[in-house]
Amino acid sequence: MDMKKAWRSLGAGLMLAGAATFAQAVPLTMDLDFEGFSKGYKSGTITDDGSSMSVRAGMFQFDVSNVSGSSSFSISSNDVLEAFCVDIDTYLDTENIVSYTLLGAGDYFGDAGKVDRIGRLYTGYESAVTDAKSSAAFQLALWEIINEDSASMNLYNDGTFKSSWFDSARGLANGWLGSLDSLQNGYSLYVLSSATDEQQRKLSQDLLVFSPKPPVLVPEPGTLALLALGIVGLILRKASRRSRD
Repeated sequence: MDMKKAWRSLGAGLMLAGAATFAQAVPLTMDLDFEGFSKGYKSGTITDDGSSMSVRAGMFQFDVSNVSGSSSFSISSNDVLEAFCVDIDTYLDTENIVSYTLLGAGDYFGDAGKVDRIGRLYTGYESAVTDAKSSAAFQLALWEIINEDSASMNLYNDGTFKSSWFDSARGLANGWLGSLDSLQNGYSLYVLSSATDEQQRKLSQDLLVFSPKPPVLVPEPGTLALLALGIVGLILRKASRRSRD
């Protein structure tokens, strides 16, 4: 084979491979509009490295729009997204639509052990988040994993991160934290990183989301109507069969 042609072919191949890599590397971005706490919340105080603040703990819910880019994380515009806070140093913007970029949790935290513990928490107890108490408990446990500098996972007195009040949610969270060693991580974790202003200050809190669990979907009114008609049709069909018998 002609060496010049070979080099041209190799160069073209490298250019195509580089273009494909670039196409795959376009980050997933989206706009989020805060809609409230999907399961409710509990109020209390958290203390990190001696600095205390009063907060509400619970799972957030957002309306999603303007989704762009590609990722293995499945989400589309008009979905409803549930997420937890990972950023206690920034206030959540509850008034404005905020742009976010999806990052891998490993890249965001830079700590494989921390990401594994968060995954174990999701694997064992995300399905238990059904009300204000359990929602707050999950958020407290997540904050403990993220912010605790010592090896002890305890929300009461040990270590650099602790909490007070939150009713009985704190005790529930502590119990979950104590059982993490018996669990295995079954999720891929991602962080939605908030856009920043001209001074590079974050516009809102960063948020933790996870896969393979899909976002919550809200059926359109037409879909609900068709579903209702289908159910009525099945009932009438069964009734007709019984009358013929």
